[in-house]
Amino acid sequence: MKSIAHMFPPSKPRCGIYFLKFGDGLCYIGQAVDVVRRFAQHRKIYDDIVAIAFFVLPRANLDSVERLLIFKAESQGLRLKNAVHVTSVEGERDLDLVVSNEEQESFLIGGNDGESFTRLIDLPSSQHDRSSKNFQRFQSHEFGRTAVGLLQKYFRSCIVRPRTTEYSFWSVSCMPSTNVGSWPRLFAVNAASMELFVAGWQKGSHLTWAFLNVADDVLTQHWQNLQAFSERYPTVETVERSYRDAGQRQVTLHVSSHEEMLELLHDEGVCKAAAALSLRVMRKRGNLYAKYHCPQLAELTFSGL
Repeated sequence: MKSIAHMFPPSKPRCGIYFLKFGDGLCYIGQAVDVVRRFAQHRKIYDDIVAIAFFVLPRANLDSVERLLIFKAESQGLRLKNAVHVTSVEGERDLDLVVSNEEQESFLIGGNDGESFTRLIDLPSSQHDRSSKNFQRFQSHEFGRTAVGLLQKYFRSCIVRPRTTEYSFWSVSCMPSTNVGSWPRLFAVNAASMELFVAGWQKGSHLTWAFLNVADDVLTQHWQNLQAFSERYPTVETVERSYRDAGQRQVTLHVSSHEEMLELLHDEGVCKAAAALSLRVMRKRGNLYAKYHCPQLAELTFSGL
């Protein structure tokens, strides 16, 4: 059918959660303020919708229930077309066009090879101009050198073919303005719509900090559970997160010094978990923070690899 207007006349509630099933067996869970309009939008893109289910829900509850049902569906083995809230994206992905699925899987097992750090893209001068002042500040900062060391270790182990995927699928901002009055940042590595890896310092002191987002299902393949991990790294704060692009099983590792973060980045289990999360996010969509990318900082980082 082209429309489901006959099922939901204007006198009936149309706000709620819907479930679509497609001819290839994939499914989709979504929210709609007006399910008739939302279905028509889907039909313009997909011609193989074979079933729809819908239940009424107050608008205020749409976000939380949609996320909960996506998580439950994944845990029961349903293959979803969704990009938001899911852990893994089904079907063709933009990332596959530049890094083959075989290369992605090889990266998860054995990391990057030497060719991964060869420069492959050229960005316009305007991109360099936009970040030049911040990069000069970074270079003169007392923690700039240690920050570059963190980035080198991260890109070596945790981002698939970083010079191939640079800008379009990940970016690194330099001296971003977030929390400049209290906990300023030296850099932030982003993919899709979320932060992957951030380091900074405490305003008015010589104290540093950093956090790293990882996949806790991969982390616990190397550590029996998060408690065992915490016993090994008692000063690391683990916080369960709910970034929309990271799906289920995500956790943030907070540390109070760059030295502690460097120790984490030498841990195979941590690197595997960070690599798994970054790849899951990059598979979902292109980088939404590309305009904040600092090519000078990227070049400085990769020159040492």
